[in-house]
Amino acid sequence: MRLTPSVFWALSLPEWRALLDGRGGGKAKPLGRGELEQLMRMHPDG
Repeated sequence: MRLTPSVFWALSLPEWRALLDGRGGGKAKPLGRGELEQLMRMHPDG
């Protein structure tokens, strides 16, 4: 999605769902533990 952290965290739930639906053809799967950990390493909080 290439969103900045501030844009990502400012998304509303309907906006987030719309982004996921557009990315996965309406069948977005939840992030796995490894994917979440990778994102956390790439975009740490403060």
